Amino acid sequence: MNESSCFKPAQPEWRNSNSICALADGERHFGHILKIGGRWHAFDATRFNDDLNGFRVLGSFASMNAAKEAVEQCGNSETRAFAGAA
Repeated sequence: MNESSCFKPAQPEWRNSNSICALADGERHFGHILKIGGRWHAFDATRFNDDLNGFRVLGSFASMNAAKEAVEQCGNSETRAFAGAA
């Protein structure tokens, strides 16, 4: 098997809209942010919340970029390399 035939996962990237943004690659969803009441709420899509009935909440942020950074830095080794990629 040559190097070009090895699977190489796509680079995670943000998909953006006015009220929701998601960080994902072609295979995985890492996290998302939602604009609710003028603030951005960040969620880690790779871990459950404490009640095991939804995504882990990372916090509420005044800016979109701060919320994105929280998702990128939430401890996922896959996304850690993408900090600052807003």
